[in-house]
Amino acid sequence: MPQNPAIPYGHVALPADLLASALYGLGQYEAAQIEARGDGLRPSTSTCKVVAWLWENGRQGEATEVVGTVCAVLRGRPVPGGAGRITHGAVIDAFGAELDNLGMMPEGGWAPISEHLNREVPRGF
Repeated sequence: MPQNPAIPYGHVALPADLLASALYGLGQYEAAQIEARGDGLRPSTSTCKVVAWLWENGRQGEATEVVGTVCAVLRGRPVPGGAGRITHGAVIDAFGAELDNLGMMPEGGWAPISEHLNREVPRGF
């Protein structure tokens, strides 16, 4: 069986497929939590911390995986506790607003991240 390349995270190296599965699972869990809370599109502090950390540490693909999975699960569903349907853009904007509220905005602000996510998420999710 071929080995997948390991990705270093701190002092630990994770197989790429294991990391991808974990991030996908985090995205699915976050989407379920957003729906269960029913208070609009407000990502949790812990998931925002993960997205910010990934982005600031040069792991834009992995940050995109988390946000993209949340988008894929929620897209087209009613806004929890609100009006209208959920779009990719609404989820991406919700992450930016929550990161800003929490004071965890990655260096450079949300604009470059939002631009990247709005370009990449609709392609693959």
